[in-house]
Amino acid sequence: MFRRPFDYSEPEVRPRSKPDTLYFGVALILLMAAAFLRLWHLGTAPPGLNQQELVNIQLSEQMKSGNLSVIYEEARPAREGLYFGMLAISTALTGKGLILWRLPSVWIAMLSLAMTVTLLRRLFGVRVALLAMGLMAVTFWPVWMGRMVLHITLIPLVATFVLYALMRAYLAKWPLESSLWFTVGGLALGVAQYVHVTAWTLIVWFVCFIVYRALLSRHEIKRHGADALYALSLTLVLMLPLVIFLIRHPGAREPVPVAQQSALLTELPGRIVESIAAIALRGDMLALHNIPGRPVLGPIIAVLMVIGIGVALARWRNPAYGAALLWMIVGLLPTALLPQSADFEYMGVILPVLFVFPALGMAAIFYWLLAVVPSARRDSLVLGLSAVVALLIAGTFVRTYRDYFVIWPKLADVRKGYQADAGILAHYLDTSRDPSPISICTTPVNKDEDPFALTNAELLNILMHRHNLPMRTFNCTQSLVLANGGESQRLIFPRGHYYDHLPGPLMTWIRFAHDEHVPGIGPDVVMRIDVSKQLADVAGSFITTAPTAWPPEAGSELATLPVPFEGNVAFLGYTVRDNSIRSTDWIEMTTYWRLDGPPPPEMRIFAHLLGNPVIVIAQQDGLGAEINTLQVRDVFLQYSMIQTPGGMADGLYPLSVGLYLPSTNRRLNAFENGQPRATRLFLERIQISP
Repeated sequence: MFRRPFDYSEPEVRPRSKPDTLYFGVALILLMAAAFLRLWHLGTAPPGLNQQELVNIQLSEQMKSGNLSVIYEEARPAREGLYFGMLAISTALTGKGLILWRLPSVWIAMLSLAMTVTLLRRLFGVRVALLAMGLMAVTFWPVWMGRMVLHITLIPLVATFVLYALMRAYLAKWPLESSLWFTVGGLALGVAQYVHVTAWTLIVWFVCFIVYRALLSRHEIKRHGADALYALSLTLVLMLPLVIFLIRHPGAREPVPVAQQSALLTELPGRIVESIAAIALRGDMLALHNIPGRPVLGPIIAVLMVIGIGVALARWRNPAYGAALLWMIVGLLPTALLPQSADFEYMGVILPVLFVFPALGMAAIFYWLLAVVPSARRDSLVLGLSAVVALLIAGTFVRTYRDYFVIWPKLADVRKGYQADAGILAHYLDTSRDPSPISICTTPVNKDEDPFALTNAELLNILMHRHNLPMRTFNCTQSLVLANGGESQRLIFPRGHYYDHLPGPLMTWIRFAHDEHVPGIGPDVVMRIDVSKQLADVAGSFITTAPTAWPPEAGSELATLPVPFEGNVAFLGYTVRDNSIRSTDWIEMTTYWRLDGPPPPEMRIFAHLLGNPVIVIAQQDGLGAEINTLQVRDVFLQYSMIQTPGGMADGLYPLSVGLYLPSTNRRLNAFENGQPRATRLFLERIQISP
């Protein structure tokens, strides 16, 4: 039944009423179509996460660990905390992984559809509500928004609930009911400010709506004025923490602060036009949000939208139509305040109302035809128009499926922006049944420069669903891990290739490796290596090629390799690239170590160049392998570069290595015959000339 309780100009001729079961049946079919588009290939389209999603995930992890906040200022722009709380609760219950990070957005999107159809059914009737929901269910933009780990995902749900509560309050027949819904609306409006920066438009909409109704009817404002002020007061009370934050940090929530846009007033009309054009002519140009330039609506739906806007303007005195027009106008302001082209993220607040106007346009055509078509043909007319609407929604569904799942993920900018290679790699590790060990290169990041920068291991931990894989991690700029004594394993170099970071002495081992040829992953990323025999030969050769001695305080005798150290680590030997250098040159040394038991919680290797047995001239400390990820029998290689100072006298200078605990600086003992003998080993001497 097309029920428009607030349309005072509806035609006299009306279609026969349909039972509510038909409404719920059609709504269910549309929701199923929406669920399909939001769940299909959820973990592979796109196959990774963009930087904004990764920031949101890290903020939710902070909240889960106890860092509770209504707004997180370390992100730029600062981000409201409500979505992160929901994400933290969800992943605490379901676990982590690419699909599980996105799943809350799917739930939110489905609830947004349900809330939208509920609001529109109350304002405009069943047919408008169902058509609007159908278009919203299958259009590219809301499908994209319903699959992303972005806090804007929550704004359509919150916006529709706020408008539902406030419109129900305004149109209620009984004062008690009106007061109750104004209270709910005021609370919801206050909570909405902690969802996304664009939520301020909901406050502006409410104020504009009250002013607009006051200009039309003093009776209405007299009836609802006190309740409206009460609702705004509730909103302001809930906003106090946010207001205090913004006073202390002006502009923190703005992507580009308004104060820095000197030409804002002159550019604003053009920006508004550009935002409107994004709906029907040229959409968001950012590949992370859209196929660049693809408008939100197709040409047929855009024409219906124009008709619907005309209908709403003609009936602007009706509170339902006036509310929709104000929602559309005010909701376009956030993207108009951005200096860049229209941004779908900052247009999210208008997403539900955008699809109202095409539905109103179709309803206007429907009622016009009912008025001019003879009554004997009305049943055929209803069936014909229903078929047209079904084809319109089905055509949009097919187009969205093609664009979202076939074209968009293959765009180079999308693959790069969503770190597709890392996502495909995570999927490979999740689904692989290969039992061979895995060692992952993970280069360090500077958290001071970017607090949300992630190492390769941290990124894969976010993307993967399997968290029980015994993966070794190592910094491939200075180390290499050969698992199980060099037996068959996979060496993985995410976000690059093995030759991007491995230094020369470590790269020599890759000559024994070959590419694993994982579908969707480029060459030289996943490498298969089996060097157990070669490693045994090298370790055996150290007895003659890598002279190792006990330090003078332990007798200066030759040590028998391997030398066991405290902490279940054994020193196997070493190589020095060049043992005759000039002052200021670099000494390049690679030491070989084996884990023989549970490792200490922390450990570092020191490599010293000595002037005499007690004076350290130069040194390098570190450990590239993550010791807590290693297993028994793993061999790890540590590449050390020691720069010699200038002005050194010509002579032979010994090298010394050992292990220590960085928290206490205590050196670990080296053993001989089960007894501790020293805390360091002396290696070959380096000839240094001026």
